Amino acid sequence: MDRQLGMIASDTLLTYSPIATGFIFVPGPASVLTTAQTIASGVKVGMATGAGITAGDILHTIMAVLGISAIIATSATLFLVLKYLGAAYSDVSQY
Repeated sequence: MDRQLGMIASDTLLTYSPIATGFIFVPGPASVLTTAQTIASGVKVGMATGAGITAGDILHTIMAVLGISAIIATSATLFLVLKYLGAAYSDVSQY
């Protein structure tokens, strides 16, 4: 075993590196959505989409830090309420 204190084993590094590189270069759903909105509706809509995604990421991070995400994940009723609120908001925001 070539593992030393503070070092990553070479077989782990050889497995991890291509996977991590793939995650860096392959766009996720947020990038695809932002690109599609920009192409379809222009730069302003693309910027608004990116800002909305960023705001959602920040809110989710704050909720995770405060432990609220764990509470929502364990409460089926609270999750259902939030799901319906999100669907209602999505429906209303299209008009």
